Amino acid sequence: MMNILILVPDKNAPSCRFRVLQYLDPLKAFGIVLEVVELSRPKKERRKMLESAERFDAVLLHRKLLNRFDYARLRRSARRLIYDFDDAVMFRDSNASRLESGMRMRKFQRQVAGADLVIAGNSYLARWASAYNRKVTVIPSVVDLAPFPGEPAPGSGNTIGWMGTGSNFIYLSMVRPALELLIRAHPEITFRVVSDETPDLPGLPVVFKRWSRTEEVSDLTGFEIGIMPLLSDPWTEGKCALKILQYGAAFLPAVCSPVGANREVVEEGVNGYFAGSPAEWKERLEKLLRSPEKREEMGRAARKIVKERYSLTVMAPRLARVLKEAIE
Repeated sequence: MMNILILVPDKNAPSCRFRVLQYLDPLKAFGIVLEVVELSRPKKERRKMLESAERFDAVLLHRKLLNRFDYARLRRSARRLIYDFDDAVMFRDSNASRLESGMRMRKFQRQVAGADLVIAGNSYLARWASAYNRKVTVIPSVVDLAPFPGEPAPGSGNTIGWMGTGSNFIYLSMVRPALELLIRAHPEITFRVVSDETPDLPGLPVVFKRWSRTEEVSDLTGFEIGIMPLLSDPWTEGKCALKILQYGAAFLPAVCSPVGANREVVEEGVNGYFAGSPAEWKERLEKLLRSPEKREEMGRAARKIVKERYSLTVMAPRLARVLKEAIE
């Protein structure tokens, strides 16, 4: 039995849930036990915890960029150190006035260079890591299909949906003009947002639903089309297309920006559409809203891709193999 200490910034963050917590039970079947610990604690307690890493076969540091003192302490204690990241953590996010950060980049370089293995969420992130470490592998973010229904849910045919955290509302502003025009022309259309915060999108009628873990699947299956707009910048290029994977798990076609891992998951006209300009957003959404047959066809194709390439069932054995190879 292998014991791995997983260090995370926040157990409640979506990235921790999808890249760490959902693997706890599946990895036990492969003889790997994960102990998940939050790093957000008083300095003295945190440093004691970092030194305790020597009791484990390996430590996986998820996303967090440690200061040089904590990193040195962890590197001395850990028998094997694995760094896992699913965002372009070497940059600030799209809400910042300046994305470049010398301090973030230096921390990133130090941690990647000193790791025994780096696990990146997509090929863009892997290319960044490969500049500082030869042992880099891609493990995409995936969805557990078990809670989702095995067939598409019946719906009204008029609901466009978006699910995400409030920090990503900046991307909804991009599609506001297209959605305003669409709803003005088709008042029967509903735009539903499921989030931890209420969006501020003046002029756009929004049906808001507060996100909850227990209702996440039913909220997703209540959409007919899922959207994932993104700006094109160094931060968004690192996005792992999780929204699109969730939509696909619920048999939903996606309309999205051709940015980051979206380009790897979506096949144009098969399981979704790409859109750039407001005119393209409006045209792609109208095309799907007009045709229930096309929505179902593309939704089934989306589900198939998730099941075959981006499901927990497929990825758990692969992650187990990667971890064992890094430790043995």
